[in-house]
Amino acid sequence: MLADLVELFLPRHCHGCGRSGTGLCRTCAPVDLVAVDCAGLPVIAAGRYEGALRDAVLAYKERGRRDLGVPLASLLGAAVRAHDLPGAVLVPIPSSAGARRARGGDHVLRLSRRVGGCTSALRLIRAVQDSAGLDAAARAENLAGAFAARPPRLPGAAALLVDDIITTGATLGDATRALTHSGWLVAGAAVVAATPLRFPTARSRVARRHGPV
Repeated sequence: MLADLVELFLPRHCHGCGRSGTGLCRTCAPVDLVAVDCAGLPVIAAGRYEGALRDAVLAYKERGRRDLGVPLASLLGAAVRAHDLPGAVLVPIPSSAGARRARGGDHVLRLSRRVGGCTSALRLIRAVQDSAGLDAAARAENLAGAFAARPPRLPGAAALLVDDIITTGATLGDATRALTHSGWLVAGAAVVAATPLRFPTARSRVARRHGPV
């Protein structure tokens, strides 16, 4: 709560260029929606995981820069709205207990709440490694069977997965498995950023049907 109050009332400066007024300005991290296919799951990213956006995600996630929650949530919201799925429930990818302790909470859940209408339907049911440095095959093995999900209140309810970054898609893949097994219809996923090296073909722009964000 204290961090949120500081975020609201103290002057901020762009993490990229230093300009005052925001934690991340739109010049440094513009909304640049790209579509990614993740084994048949449609994923929309607000931008590519590089430059100022990459630095801002890492600072928010690992270094306690809560002031970056507002601009990052705005980017995530643009990806959510681009799916054009009214009524879909946002389901954030949960952090492990160790990550929550180290980071002072669940960073993706905080972003999702800012966007609105989310539910903590997913949970980790076993320990997983930090995925940094793992290749695609190792990530898939690390996440296989890691998630379980609560059933929706209405069978067949539409879920839109939410995460900060998509790299290989292993996390979204197992989360989709768990939700589908519990009776959800997983309509897609929205993320803040997609790694361009993992998804070199993720260049198709998404038409902005909702005007400026």
